[in-house]
Amino acid sequence: MTAVDLEGWAGRKHVMHLPDGRRLAYVDSGGPGPALLLLHGYTDSSRSFSLMIPRLGGYRLVIPDMPGHGGSAPGEGLRVSDFATDIRALVQALGFERFAIVGHSMGAMIGIDLAARFQNELTSLVTISGTLRPQFPPDSSISREIETLTDPIDPADSFFDDWHACRRAVDAVFLTRMRSEAAAIPASIWHGILRGFADTDLTHMARQVACPALCIGGSDDALFDAGHRRALADAFKNAESIVLEGHGHNPHWEEPAKVAALIVAFLRRETRSQDA
Repeated sequence: MTAVDLEGWAGRKHVMHLPDGRRLAYVDSGGPGPALLLLHGYTDSSRSFSLMIPRLGGYRLVIPDMPGHGGSAPGEGLRVSDFATDIRALVQALGFERFAIVGHSMGAMIGIDLAARFQNELTSLVTISGTLRPQFPPDSSISREIETLTDPIDPADSFFDDWHACRRAVDAVFLTRMRSEAAAIPASIWHGILRGFADTDLTHMARQVACPALCIGGSDDALFDAGHRRALADAFKNAESIVLEGHGHNPHWEEPAKVAALIVAFLRRETRSQDA
């Protein structure tokens, strides 16, 4: 399925200013439906979820660009906790009393942090390709390649073939735009986030999450394998784990309709359970 409004995605973004004056860009679908906060991964942008938007009708979708990504200005800190603090400011500015979170990769980590902070407000948490400890495989060249990136980053660099590798066919125009946006991020931000990952461990925070969680992962995820998936699901008090066979690190790009259907079914089931 073709992504929604590929040409005009940037024009859909709203802007708020964080307490320190920095710009935070986000897409807000508006409407009266339940609030659903979608958090993208490392070096992606809000566009990461554009393929799923047609399948998430009935929800008010709020999709921020993380600081230093897309249209959002970077802060001094580039750790998961720093991003979570900024997204917390967005949630509070929008006045959400109850909301759910869907996070992919780094966005899943940020979602775990936020879920531990918003004990009473968060209704459900969905992680896609999440982990508690985001250290990349020791035999992977990805970390070394990121460390050697210098400005300006060329979107045609073969590095992006590995970085955005998918196990199934993905809309080519969408991938081209994701590649361009990632290349526009300064190398210092790539490096800073990677360094922050090295000593990140969200186990304690995951154990504090009170709401139900759905953990979605691809069987062929080259970054966070079965060990990461087991540790993540085991850390939550109430979690369901779904492994998508033949999918990689970006299942919401590879099969957006299927992933969206899993998310919607989970959210509706939990809403009925909580309303009963």
